[in-house]
Amino acid sequence: MEEFIEALKAENAALNRQAAELRAENKADEAVFRTVRANVYDICATVCRAHLKNGTPSAIDGIFARFQDEWSAALEAAKTQDNARKICVEEEKLEALADVRTRFASVRSEK
Repeated sequence: MEEFIEALKAENAALNRQAAELRAENKADEAVFRTVRANVYDICATVCRAHLKNGTPSAIDGIFARFQDEWSAALEAAKTQDNARKICVEEEKLEALADVRTRFASVRSEK
């Protein structure tokens, strides 16, 4: 599981580097989306580390499911408000979370 957390942290660092490069190229919108994605990896790594410390790895699935529900609701609200920027941000968060959940399921099945 520690390798999984380190992989999330590495993904976070890579995305933050990409965001900085995009900002340097005056591509602010693209940088925002990389930063959003990086934040999801960071949040998920933090959640995993905290729950492993407490000895409750099974709770991680529930937290990821809660993130999915909350971010899906935020996406629907953004669509209702016709807020294109927020729609894109919420979609980015959900895509990153889907990747994390897939990786997590793979790690869990290996044990």
